[in-house]
Amino acid sequence: MTDDELGAPLRRHALRAMIAAPIALAAGAAAAQTGGRGNLAARLDALEARQEITELLHAYARGNDRADEAMIRACFWPESTHRHGRFDGPSSEFVPFAMRIISGLLYAAHHISNVSIEVRGNRAFSECYYFAHHRRPAREGRGEEDAFFEGRYIDRHERRGDEWRIIQRRGLSDYSAVVPAATPFASWPEGQHSLRAPNDDYYAMRRAFEAGD
Repeated sequence: MTDDELGAPLRRHALRAMIAAPIALAAGAAAAQTGGRGNLAARLDALEARQEITELLHAYARGNDRADEAMIRACFWPESTHRHGRFDGPSSEFVPFAMRIISGLLYAAHHISNVSIEVRGNRAFSECYYFAHHRRPAREGRGEEDAFFEGRYIDRHERRGDEWRIIQRRGLSDYSAVVPAATPFASWPEGQHSLRAPNDDYYAMRRAFEAGD
């Protein structure tokens, strides 16, 4: 057998390898998009959904802090149900129940953390922790007091159109403490406090931002 005859099979093998390499790479990319962890579009959709639901949970906290009833209501679908503390009923009725508490406060801050979200198409399940601080008139005697609360929100969410809202909420309360306030709320210089809707600077600055100013 000549050298040319011996080299021909080697050349054919090398050519096949050169052709197969890009095909294998393309197949691997397709598998990465469609196999195992799901296709790329679904993964991006789930990532966006988790971000939108996280912002929804934060909006609920902000609505409480600013006593913004419309913002709180926008977190729930009309038929959403709510069980938290002594309240057990429609979320639409929980909102005025919460507003009666919030309206009596001098200050409120609600913090959301440990957010965990599982997305399945247009449904999602989440758990988050909350920490709340309420400054209020002292319930016994004169002066003011600080009330602190910790717990969790366990929620089911639904997406309708492009909007996520809560369809079921279970609120759990795990800790509370009330201590006398060291400094009266009114003793802080004017202009330093957070205010309620629509007077807080959040609303004016947001309007300016949306207007492009």
